[in-house]
Amino acid sequence: MAFTRPVPGARRPVTWQCEPGHSGSPDRRPVSAQAPAAPAGTGFIRRRRGRAVDEPTSLPGTSPGLGLRARTSIAFALGALVLSVVLSVLTYQLTRTYLTSQREELAARQAYLNARLLRDVLRASGGEVSDTLSSLATEAGSQIVVRHEGRWLGSAVTSGEELIPADVRALVQEGQPARRRAVIGGEHRLVVGTPLPSVGAWYFETFPLDELNDTLRTLAVSLAVSATITTLAGAAVGQYASRRVLRPLRDTAAVAAEIGRGQLDSRLPEARDPDLSPLSRSFNAMVAALEDRIEREQRFASDVSHELRTPLTALSSAVAVLDRQAPELPERAQTALSILTTQVVYFQALVLDLLEISRLDAGAEHLELEPIHLAEYLRRLVDLRPEPRPRLVVDDELPERVAVDRRRLERVLVNLLDNADRYGEGARLLRADRVGDRLVLAVEDGGAGVPVAERERVFERFYRGMAAHSSGRKGTGLGLSLAAEQVRLHGGELRVEDAPGGGARFVADLPLRDAAEELGVLGEEW
Repeated sequence: MAFTRPVPGARRPVTWQCEPGHSGSPDRRPVSAQAPAAPAGTGFIRRRRGRAVDEPTSLPGTSPGLGLRARTSIAFALGALVLSVVLSVLTYQLTRTYLTSQREELAARQAYLNARLLRDVLRASGGEVSDTLSSLATEAGSQIVVRHEGRWLGSAVTSGEELIPADVRALVQEGQPARRRAVIGGEHRLVVGTPLPSVGAWYFETFPLDELNDTLRTLAVSLAVSATITTLAGAAVGQYASRRVLRPLRDTAAVAAEIGRGQLDSRLPEARDPDLSPLSRSFNAMVAALEDRIEREQRFASDVSHELRTPLTALSSAVAVLDRQAPELPERAQTALSILTTQVVYFQALVLDLLEISRLDAGAEHLELEPIHLAEYLRRLVDLRPEPRPRLVVDDELPERVAVDRRRLERVLVNLLDNADRYGEGARLLRADRVGDRLVLAVEDGGAGVPVAERERVFERFYRGMAAHSSGRKGTGLGLSLAAEQVRLHGGELRVEDAPGGGARFVADLPLRDAAEELGVLGEEW
């Protein structure tokens, strides 16, 4: 039994041939294996489709590396580190020189004063040297050593010749005063010596440098901590400064990403900074010009398609009349009529596809959600396919009824199935799975698959891949593009990957909308 009925999303009424006991197979026109995916495009302009890019991509041959913000923070930190280290070293050296000089001057003054007192006592009374040494004023930790009349005497029991470095003794022996820092008995000490020729004596006094060394050590630690804090502060300032400086760039990138997703009405706010306001004005002017150009191209494509519909309808009617008279025509005329009929059908399909793409580009298409029994819906869709039909697999975890735009979903699946029949040696499997809160519909074919290099371009409008060229079959080149646009309108994504058993696997990843939750109704049987 044959009957004719319109199919939602089809390009013309379809004749169904049914036999008793099972559904018939539709005589549907296969859909091309090429077309763009993702945001709405413009007229006949070819451009990259498939996914919105939110972040800047690296240029070919370059590596991402550190971002400008990180490099700015590191530059500030390194600058602060170098500056703090230079200042710390200079401060330490100047302070060390000053404190050491002051310590040596005070020690030398004290030693010379004690030497004069000893000389005066010995010159006046010629008393015992040891008694005189005990009466001299000395600071804590200092020791006095005197050589008088060939004997070495000291203010302490351990004081003696061994406490005085040989070079200091040699200088004093030659009649010259001397001072030198030395390590004596494991301690850092300052040795001061002076000759007392009038009484035939040499006077030496050693002073401890522990206090000076402790002061310098504390200063070094303080300067190191200060340098570290300054470096961290420099990094923090760099982070803050880079964030402030790069904020206009981030705003520009965010607006550019929105425009890339098709939101052509996005604009940058007017900058209050006089140095940045020209950038925002120029950017907004560029986007406005781009939006105007895209609208003109969309209108042009839509107007051309509309204008072509009337003559095409008349031409199609005339061809249909001639087709009924075909048996009466000569053989050459029949051949010409067959070619003409094929081209008219192809041209009609192309115009209808262009009209639908124009409406999608203009944002005039909207979802009309309705509840469907998903398993039954897909089963009937498979039953309408020509033999051999694909195997149907439906995940048990899917809700019984889902909310979708029935006409648009059918257009997507029909285009994918037709594409598999035309270019993939037939559709082998149609499956529906639940992955979290997503409805994943997949169509697998038995062909050679889609090369990785073509998996993005296969969704471009009018793009024909290797399978299309090798098969020699002609399509509008818009089937997959329309399918991707319809999936995007559902809030999903259309992609292609390798099928587990070989061939191509086209996957429509859609939000899962439970009909009972989304629409609050159980819905009617489809």
